[in-house]
Amino acid sequence: MTTQLRAATADDAEFLAEVLFQAFTWRGQPDGLDRAGLRQRPEIWHYVAGWPRAGDAGRVAVVDGHPAGAAWWRTFDERDRGYGWVADDVPELSMGVAPAHRGRGLGGQLLDALVADAREAGLPGLSLSVEDGNDPARALYEHRGFVPAGRDGDSDTLLLRLR
Repeated sequence: MTTQLRAATADDAEFLAEVLFQAFTWRGQPDGLDRAGLRQRPEIWHYVAGWPRAGDAGRVAVVDGHPAGAAWWRTFDERDRGYGWVADDVPELSMGVAPAHRGRGLGGQLLDALVADAREAGLPGLSLSVEDGNDPARALYEHRGFVPAGRDGDSDTLLLRLR
């Protein structure tokens, strides 16, 4: 099995949408959310709409020539907050690994690469939202230094300070 991490490009927009769907449906399909419905929910779709826009960055894990996971950041302002928003100058991280490739360390590789990219870009931090019960994701983030920065419903907002 050959794994490569590469920068996410405009050609990856549909794959990022699939990863976003997987991230939002990790425990089933909430409120009947399906792939087509993802585009009808602005509070979700804004994570990938028009990918990439200025300031976006991401990585794609490619296994044996096929995309297997992705991690990316996007900056939101207070008027268009993401689920893990903490400040206008702190991008929000989204990520996921295709079900067939989970448990092999790809999530950690993607996260480490994206955090290194964020440090190199001089970002003040990265934030994200993790739902209660998503213990593998929470453990991954906390192991890399993300700490609670808020709570919204059944999710915690986690923050990794980079400076």
